[in-house]
Amino acid sequence: MSGWSYAKAGVDLNLHRELHRIALDSVARVNSVVSGKLGMRCGGIGSYSGWVTVNGLDISLHVDGVGTKSLIASALGKYKVIGWDAVVINVNDVVCSGVQPIALVDYIAMNYPNDVAFKEILEGIEEAAITNELLMLGGETAILADVIKGIDVVCVVLGVKKYYNGFKALRGDVVVGLYSNGIHANGYSLVRKVIESTVGYEAVINGVKISDELLKPVTNYAPLILESLSKNLISSAAHISGGAFKKVRRILDDGLNIVIETPKPPKVFELLMDLGNISTYEMYNVFNMGIGMVVTLPNDNLCEFKSAAKRYGIETAELGYVVEGEGKVILNTYYGDVIEF
Repeated sequence: MSGWSYAKAGVDLNLHRELHRIALDSVARVNSVVSGKLGMRCGGIGSYSGWVTVNGLDISLHVDGVGTKSLIASALGKYKVIGWDAVVINVNDVVCSGVQPIALVDYIAMNYPNDVAFKEILEGIEEAAITNELLMLGGETAILADVIKGIDVVCVVLGVKKYYNGFKALRGDVVVGLYSNGIHANGYSLVRKVIESTVGYEAVINGVKISDELLKPVTNYAPLILESLSKNLISSAAHISGGAFKKVRRILDDGLNIVIETPKPPKVFELLMDLGNISTYEMYNVFNMGIGMVVTLPNDNLCEFKSAAKRYGIETAELGYVVEGEGKVILNTYYGDVIEF
């Protein structure tokens, strides 16, 4: 059997990036006209979170959703996790730009009014909002019977930029990975195709209960990253979400490389790799492979950072160093392949 890929599952990352390029061009055109008329400046476009200056404050808005993980939640009748994820994927992103998240609104679209699912999703949103000390300012509930299949959950997070240390890796920095809680909320179009075409969601293989693994919540890294920024412990942070390890390029200048020795991934990734006959490159191009956040920091700060991570219940792994180069992320994978992004 030929191997599964993200493109074969319906998501072509190259075409997706082309959409991003089109969107950034549109953003640039609008901002070039509007910012001058309003007398406001903005920045951070194309990074983890853009901002606009309002009355001396740099205000950030960020939007993201849980995507097709919601289809698995619907298939298994467990919805709380997608409410949690919709908030946490946003706060994990914005803190990488030095933004303190302060409030959110949600958007929940359904193909029919499912009150059980709706209540559970809101429970997850509430829990994540309280955990991250976010106000809930409202939201939108849409019933779109002829537009969507299942449920779509999206959050918009409002924040204030508090830290301005450049958010770039520095030559000689240590690269530290923060372990994930599994797949998190990316690559689920590929996950679904592999599992549905092979063993199904209720299978247990090599001690891995598929249904439990696929609905594990996204790890909340935001409090640790914000504390680390406030203490100047880290130089940069990269959330490993859509696009996986390509995201690390956001923290690199052209004259530097990040060299990473990736650890053995959790069983769920190896299971997907085997069931779907997925290439090593595709796995690291789509999934976090057990590392949900990458930070860079001076070696002198390593002990204090690891102690802070431990307090938050987050496991860490020293992955490599920042060296002179050409703006590349070089992965020496657990499987012996060398991948460059």
